[in-house]
Amino acid sequence: MNNIRTLPFYIFLCLMAVYIVSGLTVNSQAAVLVKWQTNYNKAVSSLKNKKYNSALEYAKKALTENKNPYTYELAANVLQFKKQYKLSTVYYKKSIISVLKSKNFKNPNKFLSSIKNGIALNYLLTGNNLLKERKINSAIKLYKKGLGYASEKRLANFLTLNLAMGYESSNPNRLKTAIFYANKVIKNNPSDSYAYFIKGRAEYASGELEHSLRDLKDAYKFNSKNKMISKAIYVVKKAIAYKKRKKSF
Repeated sequence: MNNIRTLPFYIFLCLMAVYIVSGLTVNSQAAVLVKWQTNYNKAVSSLKNKKYNSALEYAKKALTENKNPYTYELAANVLQFKKQYKLSTVYYKKSIISVLKSKNFKNPNKFLSSIKNGIALNYLLTGNNLLKERKINSAIKLYKKGLGYASEKRLANFLTLNLAMGYESSNPNRLKTAIFYANKVIKNNPSDSYAYFIKGRAEYASGELEHSLRDLKDAYKFNSKNKMISKAIYVVKKAIAYKKRKKSF
């Protein structure tokens, strides 16, 4: 009988224990969340003030406390400013995976679009470095990858223009491809002087002198202060004059 009487008491103790443990867990989670928010805010503040090392340090601390899409994105942004483009892309992709795994993430499409543009920018900047090093084929591959992620019009145009530049710089068999990508930029932005310039150079190298002169004049119309364009027009005019003299003999 004593055992029966004391049963409610033991149940009460058990419930109290569960309540205490639950309370501790909630309080612990709240403390972690506050700590995460603090480190996240410090990372953002450091990034705005261009203190990239501090920003990365706080972002990594925030990641140890809460591996959510926003923290991954922040770390990726900091790494991008530090010109660690490969690692930045890794964190952007982790952010995408984190969003896709989340069941209650609000308005994921807008966020994912921003992340993908970040990846595209990393490919653009890495490709530019490779192009400077004359690693043209590797640069072309990255520009194409970037186009697969870019939704922002201006960014997509940069990638397309640099693709045209890469093909124009590689070998004579790729000049038509350079013209193709330059035309895509011109279609999206009819006043892009550099697209006309790249197209004109590719046409000159292909022997299409009249077409080249026309596009170089368009480039000059939109950017008359560019000495490279003026020089290119002079070279093409000279080539056309020589071709005419040759025909007259």
